Amino acid sequence: MPSPIAHLAAGYAVYRLSCNHEPQLTMQSIGSAPRLLVVTAVFSLLPDIDSAIGFLTGDFGRFHNNATHSLIAGAFFSLIFAALMWWRGRQGFLYWFAVAMVSYSLHIMMDAATVSRGVMALWPFTDTRYLFPVTLFYGLHWSDGWLSIRHLWTLLTELLFLALVLGLLQLQPQRAAVKS
Repeated sequence: MPSPIAHLAAGYAVYRLSCNHEPQLTMQSIGSAPRLLVVTAVFSLLPDIDSAIGFLTGDFGRFHNNATHSLIAGAFFSLIFAALMWWRGRQGFLYWFAVAMVSYSLHIMMDAATVSRGVMALWPFTDTRYLFPVTLFYGLHWSDGWLSIRHLWTLLTELLFLALVLGLLQLQPQRAAVKS
């Protein structure tokens, strides 16, 4: 699995690319952070919630990349979130569903493009694990222990990925200020 660095970089890309849409929805904030940024960060990390069970039970591999790494689970969580956002403001259901689902799905695709056993992307319909034919990330391997030299390689490659994402986003035009 990629580290949170790569997943948050993908979430940040969704945030930046979504800022130009639905300005009345994206201008609101949670504390000092834009609400859209918080949503993309949460949904880009949410599939790894299964890691908590693995850490608590001491059997990380048994739980990780299973049910929460499913596109079906992503659609379920995204639908619930979009419904709550619609209920709260009576607008933006499709927007919030799309933002949440894209952020969640990118996490699953990135894990499928990592040196791993694959993800159960279509659970509960099948337990088949899917891997992309091309490996883009080395990922974290907790079986190596917390302080593995291989994690340094993951850190370096994901910082390069982050730099690439940020560099490409610099090519995107910035959103003009929206008048209230």
